[in-house]
Amino acid sequence: MSSTAAGAPVGRPVSLATVLAVALLLGAVGTTAWVVWQLTAGGRAPVAFRERPALPQCTPIAVPQGQSVPVTVQECLLSPDAQRTGAEVRVTSLTTEGDPIEAYYRVLPGGTVEVFTDATADSFGSEGWSHTRCPDVAALATWERCRPA
Repeated sequence: MSSTAAGAPVGRPVSLATVLAVALLLGAVGTTAWVVWQLTAGGRAPVAFRERPALPQCTPIAVPQGQSVPVTVQECLLSPDAQRTGAEVRVTSLTTEGDPIEAYYRVLPGGTVEVFTDATADSFGSEGWSHTRCPDVAALATWERCRPA
């Protein structure tokens, strides 16, 4: 057996068939990932969510199972910058069964609030999206003045 200058054995050249097989496998994995994405939240998100205007992002919040959305959401949405230029914060909470629900709270310039809720991973719930509009951040306390968009 021959060896390199460093003493390691010289390997066999990789065949074209092996290279093609690896390329096909990587392509199949990529295609599968795209199909899975299309069948989950990324592919089923409503047009209003996919085409929403970009807003400055607050730090995402993870709510422990069984707890309420923390005050930090309102702090983000009520900041002077948010009231002037808008802001968005993603809140992830868990259902009783442990399924994640993603809510995107958005305050638009001028103070109107919209909330996109992605419950597609909730296997015992709606398994869909909702879009709600509220006249201001204070309306989030009771949701009484909020309406489906």
